[in-house]
Amino acid sequence: MEGRRNLKKILSLLEPRHIMNLPEILKRDYVQTLMMILVAILAVLIFWYGLSFIYGTGNPILAVASKSMEPVLYKGDLILIEGMKNAASIQVGTKDSDYPGDIIVFHEPNDPDDLIVHRAVQKIENGDGTYSFKTWGDNNVARDWWEVDESSIVGKYLDFKIPWIGNIALFFVPLEVKIAFVALWITVLVIMEVSPSLRKKTKNNEN
Repeated sequence: MEGRRNLKKILSLLEPRHIMNLPEILKRDYVQTLMMILVAILAVLIFWYGLSFIYGTGNPILAVASKSMEPVLYKGDLILIEGMKNAASIQVGTKDSDYPGDIIVFHEPNDPDDLIVHRAVQKIENGDGTYSFKTWGDNNVARDWWEVDESSIVGKYLDFKIPWIGNIALFFVPLEVKIAFVALWITVLVIMEVSPSLRKKTKNNEN
């Protein structure tokens, strides 16, 4: 009931008689709460697309979905990715070599919607000046059967991860859902922070 009353109050702001009184309306608690929620959602969008711009990839953050890269990366790790502008710069080598290859993120050849996080172990120069790569999960017995074309590479792992938190993101596969989930999470935190002060202020006004 309380939520329905607040919704009616918010919708009533669209009435012409309220527009002239906008400065006074903006001082009301429920309006300030709504504005804080919108600001939180906007901040999430700016953060996500800001990272995308800085690191040059549409997937700057990714949750590791399997155990194939243990013990370097565990399932549920949230990792930071940098887009690749020059495939020739990708370092290759097995995990046990003196100079292990870069860990790259790429579209799985049989399922382009699936992103794989494996180590680049061999570089193949194609006749047209492009490169393909052989990959290998550190925790797998054998190399991957495929060759990864450079056009399928999303980026490389930047050696920064947040353990476990990626398990939550794995439940929300589409990008839009991930953004909505993070926005909802921040919104809940904002409401939890604001609600006690609003209740206290309301009681003071009643007294």
